[in-house]
Amino acid sequence: MSISNFFKAVSVSSLAIISCSFNSIAQAVSPNAIELTYFASQIQCGAGSSLINVQVDVYRNQQFVNTLSLNDSLYLPINSFDELTFQYNFTNAECSPTTPTEMVLAPEDTVPNLPGAYDQDSIQQMLDGLNEYEELFLVELGTTNPDSSAYDLQDVVMIINNNPTPVKTD
Repeated sequence: MSISNFFKAVSVSSLAIISCSFNSIAQAVSPNAIELTYFASQIQCGAGSSLINVQVDVYRNQQFVNTLSLNDSLYLPINSFDELTFQYNFTNAECSPTTPTEMVLAPEDTVPNLPGAYDQDSIQQMLDGLNEYEELFLVELGTTNPDSSAYDLQDVVMIINNNPTPVKTD
């Protein structure tokens, strides 16, 4: 290899490394990310029965990402919450989830007038505790009938943090 070809090869390799480094830095500080926290869950298979453990499978553009249990958090580099879909799984339960009713609410949104189930706070109380960059993701799994006393939109409650601190990976 001639000296000039060697320098061309080194220059191209250096540009590729620099380009790769800039792309990695851009991804690390990407403003398009959320943190999803599984905040609360209250659902039973019927009045007086035990509370059900609901695990949530998170998908991004139909690709499985992770399974969340109560109090888990997940940092997601995404452009929009709309890229996500969810599957709800009951563990140790004698019933199955109905077709989920899902709703996203920000602190300034109109809130459905539904009481908190069991000892839970109302939806309004939960919204009042959020920062302006956070939203609630509410899920009803027990019934699809909004007139039912079981309909409370609190079978799964997640907090969407639209201004998360990036997770450091070592």
